[in-house]
Formats: sequence, C-alpha cells, structure tokens
Amino acid sequence: MPTRHTPTRTSSLLLSLSLAAMPVLAADNPVAHQHGHADLQLAVDHERIDLVLLSPAYNLMGFEHKPRTEAQRQRVQTVESWAVETPLITVLGIDCTITSASMHASWGDTDDHKHDDKHDEHKHGHQHHDDHAQSATHSDVEITQTLNCPGLSESSRLQTSLMTHFPELEHLNVQWVGPQGQGATRLTPGNSQFRLSR
Repeated sequence: MPTRHTPTRTSSLLLSLSLAAMPVLAADNPVAHQHGHADLQLAVDHERIDLVLLSPAYNLMGFEHKPRTEAQRQRVQTVESWAVETPLITVLGIDCTITSASMHASWGDTDDHKHDDKHDEHKHGHQHHDDHAQSATHSDVEITQTLNCPGLSESSRLQTSLMTHFPELEHLNVQWVGPQGQGATRLTPGNSQFRLSR
C-alpha cells in the first residue's frame, strides 16, 4: 500500500530537507553570523509554503542585546508585528495569506560565544555601533511563517521586500525545496525576485 502524506507531514518533511540543503550556498556564506546577510528557507508543497528566516538581530532590530530602553522594546514589538502580519515573500499575481507565523530572538543569554574584538571569527563588513560594542554576544532572530498561495506553480515569480523594509540587510541567501526539486539563489536590494523552477 502506498504511503500517504498529509500536507502537514509533507511540508514538515520538505522543511527538514531544506535544512539539509543549506550547504548549497555554504561556499558563498562561510560565516554563520554576518551583519548584512540572512538566510531564507522555503519548503513548497503545492499551494503551501513554509518559510524560515534566520538573521543576525542587528539586521532587523539595529542592536544585538536584550532590549534595554523603551525605544528598543518598541522596535522589537514593531518587527514582531510586521513578521506575523506581512508575508516574507510575495508571489506575483497571487494573493498569499499567512496561516501561521512566529518570531523568536535569541539574545545570547545562554550562548557561550563571546564577542571577539579582533573579529577573527566574524567578518562584519560594517562599522560597530555603540549598541553592538556593548553586547557580549551575537544574537539572532528566527521568523517562521506558513503561507497559503492558491495557484502557486513552479513557474511563479516570487519576491521579497525584506531588504526594502530592513535596509541593514544587504544579501539574502534563499534556499528552497519542493515537489520539483531544490534550488538556491542570492538576492540583493537590486535583485529581489526569483523563480522556483530550475
């Protein structure tokens, strides 16, 4: 008897496979925590897209420590509201809706990775700001979303407004996996569109 997968099981399987596909761009992204860079992973199952955005907190918040001021707490709240209300990607010509979304920030509380002033391990490519210099650790943000996109096909053109909304974000490594295979691309502010087809 053939195995049947429910959409949830299939998408979960595809998301797991997409995590395994991360080495596709490993040569282009040798440093996991790099300001200006983020990773977006997509698992496509017919009209459903599961997404995971992984980014240094600095790219989205402007700082990498637990919020200390009211303005910083408001910034975290603003980013979280945006993340649960705005699709990380849009499909041109299709109205996608968010069916679930969440944001998690690791403020480095349990991370033993210390900030190295010599930057032997991290090539930031940015000047340090006072907020970052005071931070003893690097912090990351993970945003997850599930989208329902009726009419989605392999030839659909997808785009993201992440680099417009978060100007500190300069490069977005996108990896996807779906029924037709997997792929990867790197997006920039001047090139924010891609297709799922190979």
